[in-house]
Amino acid sequence: MSIWRTSLPKSKIYSFIGAALSLILGNSPFFFPFITFIGFWLWFYTIEGSRRAFLWSFLIGLPYWFYHSFWIYNLDVPDRLRALLLLGVVFLSLALSFIWGIWGYLTSKFKGFYMVIFGSLSWVSLEFIRGEYLHDLSYPWALIGESFVKSPFLKLASIGGIYLLSFLAVFVGGLLFLRMYRLVAMVLALSLAWHMLYKPPKPYSRIKVGVLQPNVMPKLAFDPKEWEETFKAYHEIIRGIKDVDLIVSSESAFPGAYRFSQNSKRLVYEITKTTNSPLLFGTAGVEKTPKRYRFFNRAMLIDRDTNILGYYDKVRLVPFGENLPFYEFLPEFIKDIDIGQGNYTRGRGFYPIKLGNLKLGVMICYESIFSGIGRKLVSRGADVLIVMTSDGWFGRSIGPIEHFYLGIFRAVETGRTMIRAAKTGISAIISPDGKVLKSLPLYTRGSIVSYVDIYKYKTPYVRFGFLFPYLCVIVSILIWILRRRFIQYS
Repeated sequence: MSIWRTSLPKSKIYSFIGAALSLILGNSPFFFPFITFIGFWLWFYTIEGSRRAFLWSFLIGLPYWFYHSFWIYNLDVPDRLRALLLLGVVFLSLALSFIWGIWGYLTSKFKGFYMVIFGSLSWVSLEFIRGEYLHDLSYPWALIGESFVKSPFLKLASIGGIYLLSFLAVFVGGLLFLRMYRLVAMVLALSLAWHMLYKPPKPYSRIKVGVLQPNVMPKLAFDPKEWEETFKAYHEIIRGIKDVDLIVSSESAFPGAYRFSQNSKRLVYEITKTTNSPLLFGTAGVEKTPKRYRFFNRAMLIDRDTNILGYYDKVRLVPFGENLPFYEFLPEFIKDIDIGQGNYTRGRGFYPIKLGNLKLGVMICYESIFSGIGRKLVSRGADVLIVMTSDGWFGRSIGPIEHFYLGIFRAVETGRTMIRAAKTGISAIISPDGKVLKSLPLYTRGSIVSYVDIYKYKTPYVRFGFLFPYLCVIVSILIWILRRRFIQYS
């Protein structure tokens, strides 16, 4: 308990508490972005010259990460896994807080402007690595840049992705800490100038789409009542939809695997014939190999005559949910351990599905939180982005809400309209500048019929990809290697 002796300045304690609260209020679902700047202002003050910088930063992270992770505990799992799920939430919160502790420790080794520069660059570097480059353990959830999804700064994502917005949060907070108010004004003015000047070019064409939200809660095991409710829901929500260019339903749109389910085939037939429209829906893909069956989380495109036009198999699988992390490299006896995972197989890659001259860039559920996936799809010709998800497993928690807002960044980053079909909500049409054009709230049954603009241009982010976070990684490493010189001139 010696770390809490009265020798600690009260101002540091107050700034620590203020930083922790500010970062929570700045991000989802509150979205007070300017409070995020204040949070980093207080955080820099807390760790400046402190021998406890790691501890302070770790403790700032704990409430933030527990708040942004506890929704996982709402997952509908068997009772025997409930304690294991809670343990996972606690471990995840501790691990992510540990990364914040590392950032605080490293940043505290600098002073003045060098502290702010290194802190901003290294923050992006750590977010980027844990969000994109830890293979199955990558986790770009609750990035600080998410705080700006409802702000005029959102369009900066078209330049450097969500990571540029994370840099803005830390850098402006650091400048406030240094009382460099003129530079703060200049940075914010330039950011707002991009918001006002950046306009997507005129759309190449447009299509008419229907989005289906049946609001049928998913079930762990087969339940005849689920099928009864599914038929009833789709019969209700397809009324009035006719001759659209595409109908989009959710991930796991119907119980079971389409290939083996007569109920699924019957319902798909009814939807396509009633609407006279092609249907994109989520199902389980099943393929037989010499040794075993392989299962995929699949998006399947069916034409008006129920012919299969194409499909996409999910590549980024949810660790411990859809398979064990690094399952391709695990020995068989570990693969056979049952902790409730789905044992899905990874898809072959991020490739759009063709519908005539149109290319559909599909992201299934968890994939929409990854900045690089939307960019890969657009780089390979996707004319529109589609997110298919089933978030009903997590109940009325922050999870489905935050998942929706993170997906908005993919539209802005890539300059593509996004069609989002969620089984229990939130379904939406989102423009390339991040505006929600039409939406259906959580836990409502209904459909969206809307024209969707098709774009062909490439944003700077699509053209240059991860150039900005790569530069942050390189420069922050160089600054750390040369830190003695920087400290000498601070």
